[in-house]
Amino acid sequence: MPHFQVLEIGKGLVNRMAHDTAEARGMNAVAEGIVRWRFLLALFGVISLVLAYPISANLAFDRRIESLFAEDDPDLIAYRELKEAFGGNAVALLVYRDPELTSQSGIDRNRRVTEEVKALEGVSDVLSTSRLSDAMRKFRFSLTSSTTPDLFRKDDPVASGFDAIFAGYTHSADHQRAAVVALLEADHPPQTIEQLKRIAESLTEQTQGGETQPDGSRGAVIVGEPVLVHDGLSLIERDGARLASITVALLSLVVILCLADIRFVLLMSVTILWSVIITRATMVMIGVQLSLVSSVLTAIVTVVSVTAVLHLGVRYRRLRWQGIQPVDASIATLTPLLTPIFWTCATDAVGFFALYASRVSPIRQFGLMIAVASMAVFAGLLLFSGLMLMLPGRQPSKRDERERVRRTGIAAYQHRMAKSIRKGCLWLADRSIAASRWLMVATAVLTVLSVLGVSRMETETSFLNNFRGKSPISAAYREVEMNFGGAGVWDIILDAPTALSAEYLDEVRQLETRLREIDVSGAKLAKVLSIADAEAVIAESKFAELLPVSSRLSAMYVALPGFFDALYSNRQNEPSRLRIMLRSREQLDAAQKSQLIGEVERVVVEHTSSDRWHQVVGDSREGSDSREGRVTGYHVLMARLIGQLLGDQWRCFAASSLLVWLLLAVATRSLPLATAALLPNLLPVFVVLAILGSLGGRINMGAAMIAAVSIGISIDGSVHLLLAYLNYRRSGHGLKRSTIMSAASIGVPVLLATAALVLGFGVLATSEFVPTATFGLLVSVTLALGTLVNLTLLPAFVMIAHAHTNSRRP
Repeated sequence: MPHFQVLEIGKGLVNRMAHDTAEARGMNAVAEGIVRWRFLLALFGVISLVLAYPISANLAFDRRIESLFAEDDPDLIAYRELKEAFGGNAVALLVYRDPELTSQSGIDRNRRVTEEVKALEGVSDVLSTSRLSDAMRKFRFSLTSSTTPDLFRKDDPVASGFDAIFAGYTHSADHQRAAVVALLEADHPPQTIEQLKRIAESLTEQTQGGETQPDGSRGAVIVGEPVLVHDGLSLIERDGARLASITVALLSLVVILCLADIRFVLLMSVTILWSVIITRATMVMIGVQLSLVSSVLTAIVTVVSVTAVLHLGVRYRRLRWQGIQPVDASIATLTPLLTPIFWTCATDAVGFFALYASRVSPIRQFGLMIAVASMAVFAGLLLFSGLMLMLPGRQPSKRDERERVRRTGIAAYQHRMAKSIRKGCLWLADRSIAASRWLMVATAVLTVLSVLGVSRMETETSFLNNFRGKSPISAAYREVEMNFGGAGVWDIILDAPTALSAEYLDEVRQLETRLREIDVSGAKLAKVLSIADAEAVIAESKFAELLPVSSRLSAMYVALPGFFDALYSNRQNEPSRLRIMLRSREQLDAAQKSQLIGEVERVVVEHTSSDRWHQVVGDSREGSDSREGRVTGYHVLMARLIGQLLGDQWRCFAASSLLVWLLLAVATRSLPLATAALLPNLLPVFVVLAILGSLGGRINMGAAMIAAVSIGISIDGSVHLLLAYLNYRRSGHGLKRSTIMSAASIGVPVLLATAALVLGFGVLATSEFVPTATFGLLVSVTLALGTLVNLTLLPAFVMIAHAHTNSRRP
């Protein structure tokens, strides 16, 4: 092992930038230790990776849509009450075309599908035309026989009544399509939806050979909010994996083209792998789950690590081409870069940790996850950089050979590219500083315009619009909404007496009448259904009308137990609840959907606040206070999901900005410099959201996350520039030269990394899931604007910040 010391390079590269400071001596000692103990450090890294991998495999994916709401959110409280009272509320509809539905063969076919769906894990019960038809036999008192299925006998008022109230629910009004309504358990596994899809595919093959009909309809489709959530999360997982692989591949190519050194590709890959595995294992040990926002973990880790690796590679390659031996070149590379790499990872960590200000558990967990991952990147570089830098590599040893190689082949291309980028960055920084006052004015105007543009953006309330218009799920919803009147399923929870009385059921029917009369600019409820409707139909029977209400309800329970339990909860030692199931069009615009939900809530509260309502409900519940009705369900939750995320985004954005500013102040020991770095980095997020709004885009889940993560994405280049600037200042350079040279020093790695990351995230713009596409597009634009800001506005801001201070060392 040779004697470890940093040689004078040129005119003393390292000593000139950081000589005689305690920090530089400390970093030099750390760099020596990393190189000296590289084998032990790498061995520790490998052992920890092997131990962490099986633990990381246990990281679960939380697919619950309700996890995206604050625990005290009124919508979530009502939703959980619905789940607890009725044992789950998720509804999936298997809809298929059958012109023979009203024949016995059609009912038999429906019965086979019903039993197949009922047998699936996660399905608590099923409602279908065959089940209704079978139930009609128990209400029939006529002795006449008929080949017509019981549900569709015109001579039976009960059958006709059930046919009418369930039209648009279990079958279309024209009797050309049937819907098998699967009532899913609250904790149904993802396999339930996949198995329903396989049944639909099989049914399509059986009925029409898998071909689309001339009218554009398909044989069988699956719709329902659980299906939307399942498909959305599946696409998010797929896109996250694709983003990770594409980003790593592109950045590996950039490293190869930039450095022509496989060692840095290995360093980048090993660091990303180690950081992701260690982070996932840490999350398992502290009880955190993956969520829909966590699928970009690997991509964010790549963003954090790639710039650091490129900085190391550019510096190491330059030192080796100057003839410095590997040991000394490795130490001279690590010594000045360990500090900026640490602060880069630390600012990323606190920027993302600010997401803990969110009221939503998955967002908080995501922030914690990326914070851990950011510091894991720094730890990974400490463990593996020494070994990777010291791996054998082909490098000309003599000066004349180096000059010959530099003039030919890929080395010549690399040299010209790096030189051009540095010259361009020098020129750009110089021009920006010269026009700093105009830049300040332009920045202020652009910020004001962007903020105004963002404030006028509309939110996307339809979860269906998160899918491309040509996607299978969108086509399925269009077909169902055309033939059934609406595919959005939601609910009303009403307090109920222990024994349902005729007066109470009459009040429920009056409420339903008011609900059916709601019209919000053409938006109406397609279906309003409760056991009060079914009880009224049964009462039309000449025999049943003589029975008390309790007897008619008992008969309904015997005939349709699953339907009865899904709509009325009367458990021992628990308050009784009655459920009204609503259907509405899913494909409503944001304003109509919000207004329709609001109007339903108004009518429900108004009706259930009346003295009459309290009389028939409150007195029957042994003196307990009757509450107002609650409007809830998947449809309501997803309509308000973006508002929940959007409210948290700006809170987290403010927390992230504050924490990053404080950490920058600690890193630079200068409040003016920290402010100069932070302010221009706030601009990209407002610009990209304003551009999105001007192009007619809406705030969806992808856009709602961008502000909260933008600081962590764009701040890396700023940290490297600031610390390079301080080193130049400490070495005696003037203010302007230090600013320009620091911009040039970060230009090559930052621009190359940005180009690859923009391409990587840009690939997501083709995703079938619109929020993923939006997120990828906005991240790409944010990265590009962040780099432009760091090379133009930041030098100008730094000049202005330090022009008003007399301290040469902040």
